[in-house]
Formats: sequence, C-alpha cells, structure tokens
Amino acid sequence: MIKKIAIISFTENGSKTAERVAGSLRKHGYEVETSRKYKNAVDAADESLDEWTRKSFKEGEALIYIGAAGIAVRAAAPYIKSKTEDPAVLVVDEQGIFCIPLLSGHIGRANELAAFISAKIGAVPVITTATDLNRKWAVDIFAVKNGLRIHDMEKAKAISAKLLSEKSVSVYIEKSCAGIFGMFPEQVKRWEDAPPEKAQKWDLDDPEAPDIAVGVRKYPLWNSALYLIPKSVVLGVGCRRRIEPEKIEEKVLRTLEENNIFVESVRGVSSIDLKAEEAGILKLCEKYKWEFKTFSAEVLEKAKGDFTRSEFVKEITGSDNVCERSAVCGSGGGDIILSKQAADGITIAAAAGRWEVRFE
Repeated sequence: MIKKIAIISFTENGSKTAERVAGSLRKHGYEVETSRKYKNAVDAADESLDEWTRKSFKEGEALIYIGAAGIAVRAAAPYIKSKTEDPAVLVVDEQGIFCIPLLSGHIGRANELAAFISAKIGAVPVITTATDLNRKWAVDIFAVKNGLRIHDMEKAKAISAKLLSEKSVSVYIEKSCAGIFGMFPEQVKRWEDAPPEKAQKWDLDDPEAPDIAVGVRKYPLWNSALYLIPKSVVLGVGCRRRIEPEKIEEKVLRTLEENNIFVESVRGVSSIDLKAEEAGILKLCEKYKWEFKTFSAEVLEKAKGDFTRSEFVKEITGSDNVCERSAVCGSGGGDIILSKQAADGITIAAAAGRWEVRFE
C-alpha cells in the first residue's frame, strides 16, 4: 500500500495543482512532500531535478511530476530498474486535466493511485496497461493486493497474454490458506484436483496442471506454473551456543530447499528466550530482514500441537521442544508444515501463519 508520496511542480499553475493533489492525498492518510522547481517560487527546492528524482526513487513509494510527460520521462529514465523494483511514477499536467501513470502501474499501484487522484481533483486517468484497457483480471494486481510475491515476472506476463487472448487460466491454492474471499473472475478457474503430496507426480505437459500456484511450497514437476508466495512462514530455530552464523544460514537454506519451501515465504524466526542474543541467529535475521522473536519456556510449553518431545531438551531449556513450539508461537498459532529437522547442533522447524486471498 502506497503511503509516502513525493510531488514536484515546475510552474506557478503547476504548484497550485500540486497543492490540490497533495491536499486530497493528505486527507486520506497519505504522507506527502511537495517541492517547487521554477523561478521565483516560494520555498523553491535547492536540489536539482535529477537529485530530487534520485532521492525520491530511493525513499518514496510514489513520485508525481506536475508538468509535461517528457520532463518526467527524462528525469526518471536513469533510475528505472524493473517493474518489480520501481516506485509508482505519475505525471499530472499543470492544469490538472489528465493524470497518467508512467511506471509500475500494477505492482507499484500507480494505476490505482491515478484513479484515486483523478476522482478527487476531477482529472481524466489515462490508463494504458492492456489488462485494464480490456477489463481483464490482472495477476500482478491480485498478487500485490494479497501480499503475494511474484516468483517469475516473465510467467506473469504469459498469464496476462493468455487472458488477453480470451483463454482461461487455472489457479491452485494450497490448503493451508485460511480463506478465499470474493468471486473468481470469469476467465479464472480454481484448480483443486490434486492435493500437494500428489502434485509431484503430475507431468509438466499435463493440460490439467495449474497455470498459477499460490502457496509457500514449490512442486518439482510444476516448473511451468507461476508461483505466488504468501509471506506466512515462521522458522523455529534452536542451536548449540556460539555456533558459526554461516552454519546456521547454510542449514536453514538447505532445509528449505530440500523441503520445497520458498525462502521468499519466510517472514520471521522464533526461538526460546535463552537464544535472544545468539549471534548466528541474529545475523541470519539481519541478512534476510526477518523478524526475530523469542519466547519463555513457559509460553512454549503452552503451545498447542503435536510436537516431537525430548526430555533431554526439557532438562536443558525447560521446554520439551524448542524449534517446533517456537515456530507455532511465532506464527500466531499456525500449523506445522515442517517438523523438527536436526543436524550439526542445529534444529529447524516451520509453521505457516494465517493467510488468505481475495478476488475482486
């Protein structure tokens, strides 16, 4: 969800339009910073347009240029990376007649922002993306609105092309999903013929295999599927004291790979409070930007589930299982999707917290 927006104007009339846009956005909770870049402007920006653009690309979630589209295109061009990384970039003419999303229309939600701004200031939104023009379901918008990571943008493009050619696509949603809301679009069919454990037996060329798979796991024979990944997995990690950070990272990544769990699905790591200062776990979480939570033995013992119990571990820590119980606690009471894996002084388990999808 876009919250931080940077706006720049180049004329006095453009400045007035910028304030109209900013005022409308602020009323709805957006954080907006406006800049002016023209002769005799009050509080004119000291930085150049290039400096403003570079900073805004790095810090902002959306950039709005009030002026000619050519200005925006030339300013943004040196900083464009990819549609999965670029912020939303829009241009509004100085009279506020047209609002055009230039970059990141779907993933960055520039199209959505353009429609919102246009409705507030009475402008015409100029949307040029094919799925919007043809009123087709857009898989990238679906992913963004549901907090799903798109694993392969080329496959996402292929899905859009299929829909634009009036073909249907099938969607497999893992049974760990807590809820599916809304109506499936006309060209989107739910694929539910095989449970996850059976999926590995499907042939890549089988016409019944899904076009899209939504979930935390990769199924080896579904290489042609587009994977949409919820960030719902919490790893429970236990280890002996002062174990090397590299060993913990290697064990975690290898365990995920061997069990076909996407690294991108991980949102956090949990352990017992005895490990709150364990350098190896802290460094792992810092590197992958995972949240780290710890729980007391008393809290872990109250976790509900079928756990691999060890009296030896209980004598040492006060809890009969650290990794599985902490995974469940860290995920907010989620289900174990990977039971205790132990080797080289490290134990790992995984639980999936609640996640859901909504069709609009």
